[in-house]
Amino acid sequence: MHDDSILVAIEAALSRPAFCSCGTQLHLVTHDGAAWLECVAFERPSRLPSSLALFVRELGHDREHVVDLPEAEVPALAA
Repeated sequence: MHDDSILVAIEAALSRPAFCSCGTQLHLVTHDGAAWLECVAFERPSRLPSSLALFVRELGHDREHVVDLPEAEVPALAA
């Protein structure tokens, strides 16, 4: 599936520099079925439980939703 609106949204997000409140530049990542601009702090390992680590990171770091990504099409099995 090729959707130009997804490319346009990603290009628009990358066309301007965006920075986290901690000062680092936000970068494009994909997870949870979407493309995001987010601080690298979200990728750092943590000894905290994942839900608590995410909560703490969201208090001091930024993440912006760019666009929802389409689900991958699964080809039908030939019978």
